Amino acid sequence: MDGMDALDAAGVRLVELVGQVGPEQWGNPTPCTEWTVRTLVGHLIAGTQGYCELLKGAPAARLRSMLERQSEAVGTDPVTALQSAVRALRAAFAEPGALQRTVHHRVDIPGSELLVLWTSDAVVHSWDLATAIGVEPALPEQLVEFVYGTVAPRVQLYYTSGWFAAPTRRLPEDATPLDRLTHLVGR
Repeated sequence: MDGMDALDAAGVRLVELVGQVGPEQWGNPTPCTEWTVRTLVGHLIAGTQGYCELLKGAPAARLRSMLERQSEAVGTDPVTALQSAVRALRAAFAEPGALQRTVHHRVDIPGSELLVLWTSDAVVHSWDLATAIGVEPALPEQLVEFVYGTVAPRVQLYYTSGWFAAPTRRLPEDATPLDRLTHLVGR
């Protein structure tokens, strides 16, 4: 699976999961201990919109500003909002030169790295959302392995930056690829 295929698969599954949130589940807690389902979905929408802005040349402060207002991003139709954001992000990554373009995230990185960051975030938060609403994550194994392969070499940087927490439990011997990934990111 290449990065664009992973982006597509992660985006499709994420939108499907948001569509499965019942009206009574928006206040449910998530594995992201400070977030409810509503704030998690708001983070996903605002973050996706913000990454699209970064690809268009926006400064890192624009993403931070959007994430500060993530609680407002859910609006009245979160499925459509996320679907629209995912489509716009896909189109931005598909533009000629987008993967080589320098984007201003926490540090300057190439667009290809931004794609990996978004896909990793989308997959991990898909698991968080599925857990919070009590459904199977149903993430394609190839997608999970792609994300694991991109996160594992950088995991110490992610721990140091606070992006992910270090594991707090032992990994079972019969762990699935998704178990390995969620363990790696402290879930």
